Amino acid sequence: MRTVVGSHPVFRLYLESGLAAAADGDRSRSVLIGGAGAGVVLAIEFDDVTVRTVIGRLDDDELAGACAVRRRTELHVEPDLRATVLRLCGGGVLADQTIRYYRRPVGAEPPADPRCRRLAADDYAMAAAFFRAHHPATIFSRWMLDETLVGLFEAGELVACGGVVVRHAGLSTANLGNFVTVPARRGQGLARVVMGTVLSSLAADGIGLAVLGATAGNVAACRSYEAVGFAPLDERAELVVGPS
Repeated sequence: MRTVVGSHPVFRLYLESGLAAAADGDRSRSVLIGGAGAGVVLAIEFDDVTVRTVIGRLDDDELAGACAVRRRTELHVEPDLRATVLRLCGGGVLADQTIRYYRRPVGAEPPADPRCRRLAADDYAMAAAFFRAHHPATIFSRWMLDETLVGLFEAGELVACGGVVVRHAGLSTANLGNFVTVPARRGQGLARVVMGTVLSSLAADGIGLAVLGATAGNVAACRSYEAVGFAPLDERAELVVGPS
């Protein structure tokens, strides 16, 4: 698996964090290893969606198996597999888009903003309602509150959020996500404030690299990430499919 995944920082993080989680009894992660040893599918189960990342080459039956779903699923594949996956999924494709991966070194970061605090398990209902109301496509699960999820509050109200989806101390790498701002406050730099607080926390924890994925069509989000130092890494097809 490590040979197929190679040095790509996002996929290395997916694999190594998944192996570590499985060793701790977490059954939300799974791996399909192609029979020829030339491809793998890394999968993670969230509350409302499964994410599957195809790396390397699978035979036709294996790829068809990766595309067969029982719940809403995001399939991340090489761009040259887009047409094949569209054909295999037939009418089950709900969205055909592109995910852009970014990376940024974590170093001497500014101090955390006092309006921000880390959300805890008791904040689950509030966080889930926030995402449902302001960005229903956000991937969120209760276990993500065990990680660093930061909320920015004004007058006691949550107005922006974002944080760490998964990290691996051995790789000194963290994958970030769930950056959402209430519509009335977008364009005012609040996501940047949340990002700064998250990066400050990662620096304090000794993490040296932050990575994330953003829908390429979300130009505002991509510009926001690039403005705080994230550099594009590469792109893949992101196909959202429903049950077969």
